[in-house]
Amino acid sequence: MIFKTIFAPLAFEETANLVTDTALSLAGTFKGHVMAHHVRQRFTEYPPMEFYPTSGAATVLAMEGHDEATTVFARTMRAQFEERCDAGDIHIVPVSEALKQNGVTASWTEEIGQLPLNYSMAARVADLVVMAIPSAKEVYPERELFESLLMQSSAPVFLTPRSGLAAMPRRPLVAWDGSLQASRVVRCALPMLQESEETTLLTIGETDVGTPSLEAAKLWLERAGVRVKTRSVEWPDRPIAERILSQCDATNSDLVLMGGYSHSRLRETIMGGVTLHMIRHADRPLLMVH
Repeated sequence: MIFKTIFAPLAFEETANLVTDTALSLAGTFKGHVMAHHVRQRFTEYPPMEFYPTSGAATVLAMEGHDEATTVFARTMRAQFEERCDAGDIHIVPVSEALKQNGVTASWTEEIGQLPLNYSMAARVADLVVMAIPSAKEVYPERELFESLLMQSSAPVFLTPRSGLAAMPRRPLVAWDGSLQASRVVRCALPMLQESEETTLLTIGETDVGTPSLEAAKLWLERAGVRVKTRSVEWPDRPIAERILSQCDATNSDLVLMGGYSHSRLRETIMGGVTLHMIRHADRPLLMVH
């Protein structure tokens, strides 16, 4: 896989410029196309039951107010996106015209639908999704969109720090445990790993019996032309995510690649887990695949 189509779900005004800038930077690295997408929420807020029987006029007014608000918001998001593209001298073209252009291109698409489902469906024709790391203060709607894209789009999700991306990552760390998710994230990220200065393969404790070892994963990457070193540490008394982040500091890694929600989301929400800990505490980009 190579990251030629990069999907930027522009759903939140607070992070729209950050997502756009990160997506354009990645597109510059891979000479790709940024597909910015915005979903206008379909009207569903009918008057509460205690107001029935209500007049048709009240419902019409509510619908008109909703449509006007979502239209204005979509217009604002599009203007911000076009401004960032203009600043980077990026041509905005229809998606169907991207292959006819030279260099990095971008497009804007918009639809009325259901959040976050429509974003996930649209991302199924992209190589990579770019989002900001969800705010640790809010469970929804940012985390809901992230989880939907991770679970429903089939694309890898690149989460950029909310402080911004200072430079393109060059020293990734792969959290390797021999699992299906770990294998998928390596396979999806090969274009990035092949361009890296050095990739660290990290195993915490032992891989499960019957799954590929750390050495097998190292040989796989070396055959693909990746400069790689391995690192094995003991199983920690504290959360695994803390050990991953501490190893990032020890190896000077600037990107973490890992499977997302290897356990169920319900279990992680109730008991805590690696995925949730990482998105709450990571100070560097994350690349996740489910």
